[in-house]
Amino acid sequence: MRFLLYVTLLIVILPIVFTRPFFGLCVYCVVSILQPKLLCWRGDLQDAMLVGVPLVIGAILFGVRRITYKAEHHPKTGQIVKLKETLGRNPLFEPSWQLGLFVLLLVYISVTRLIVPFPMSNNTYHYRSICKVLFVVVLLTGLTSDLRRMRVLYVVVALSAAFWAIKGGVKVMVMGPHQVYGKTYDNNLFALTSVMVLPMVFYYALSVKHARWRTILLVFTAMMSLGIIGSRSRAGFVAFAFVLVCMAWTSKYRLRAIFAVTLLGTVAMAMSGKEIRERVDSIISYRDAGLASSRLHTWAVARDLFLENPVIGVGFRNYKLAKDTRFGGQISAHNIFLQNLAELGLLGSPLWLIVIFGTMIGMYRFMRRSRRLPPDMRWAYYWSRGLCLGLAAFCIHGMFHNEEYLELMFMLVGLSVSLQAVTRRELHRRQMLAQIETVPKQRKKQKKPKEKPRRKPRQYAHPGRMFGVTAGSTVQSLA
Repeated sequence: MRFLLYVTLLIVILPIVFTRPFFGLCVYCVVSILQPKLLCWRGDLQDAMLVGVPLVIGAILFGVRRITYKAEHHPKTGQIVKLKETLGRNPLFEPSWQLGLFVLLLVYISVTRLIVPFPMSNNTYHYRSICKVLFVVVLLTGLTSDLRRMRVLYVVVALSAAFWAIKGGVKVMVMGPHQVYGKTYDNNLFALTSVMVLPMVFYYALSVKHARWRTILLVFTAMMSLGIIGSRSRAGFVAFAFVLVCMAWTSKYRLRAIFAVTLLGTVAMAMSGKEIRERVDSIISYRDAGLASSRLHTWAVARDLFLENPVIGVGFRNYKLAKDTRFGGQISAHNIFLQNLAELGLLGSPLWLIVIFGTMIGMYRFMRRSRRLPPDMRWAYYWSRGLCLGLAAFCIHGMFHNEEYLELMFMLVGLSVSLQAVTRRELHRRQMLAQIETVPKQRKKQKKPKEKPRRKPRQYAHPGRMFGVTAGSTVQSLA
């Protein structure tokens, strides 16, 4: 019944996806990141392809329109009199160096697939996936053309990835400490995606003006924290601790935030089960648990594999096959940086690294500059901090787990490009509004007020006249 309702809903909204590309992009993010098909127990359904194809075709045919502002100048003084709103067609993508490197990386992968001595059928599925991700990320930068759409897409991406962590946190609250897997049985992947969007949800809550929605989003972050702890992922614990420390250290009330994080960690460890405490203890005493030797061995194998093919590597997604052929076994490198270096070599791996670390540095610099923005543009500062910490969590988790081509990571890169473009447009609009000077109207010549005639000094009668005395009268006559 669930599956039938889900498929019917997808078919009904497909015309809207085709004619409204931004709505289709939001639907695609929900379908691809949240994956509602798993709630229907049909993981084999190609719903992302069902939504993605009309999305791309509709975006190319119809495009996206956004409001642009054109300044009207005074004919004599040249000052801006008013801003005229015009509805124009926005480009399908926002030009940026991140997208340029992404395209160059895809070209490099396509060429090396033909050169390496491994069959292309081994990585055909992953190659199609990364091509799909490239199309979506490119369209994402063009479709999020204004602040309203940026806000909607930001929260859609964050909550789509956070859904399973919130659901797991609620189950931990109701059923007590137990294993939380998320949408798949890979607890490491579940912890990774949850930690990446945790700062996004938290800082979006701080940018919300309404206290009710802010409280709801902060409760979501608490539930996500419980879900991450319940995942029992050691790499997730390390990334989670890093994100919490960064969120507390950069808080306005630093001491209170550090105290709250310490208290939260103490309470979580006290309420957690025996298995979770053992997993955390294994991180602290990693030498005794044998983790250090096993990780060092897998990293050494990845290093040797790279040294055998240092220029172009063993090829995209060929690490396990090459390792099985050369050293035996099909265990991954447990390190995204070493595995990517072994697969793409010295020519391709730097492209991938620059996309990630370059975006992080760019977001950090943008975050520092956005502190000087007006108070009503504080959203730029909060959202950039959430994206920067999300990418940092991806890198920390990637030191111990392999998800170097995670779709959510490329989504965050696209959102960072859109956020900077939207902020520039908003600042430009405000600068034009600030330059508007109302041309003073010509004042009418006002007539000078008539001067009131001065009053003549009052002349009082001679005292003698008051009594009938004339000038010629004498004192005798008065007698």
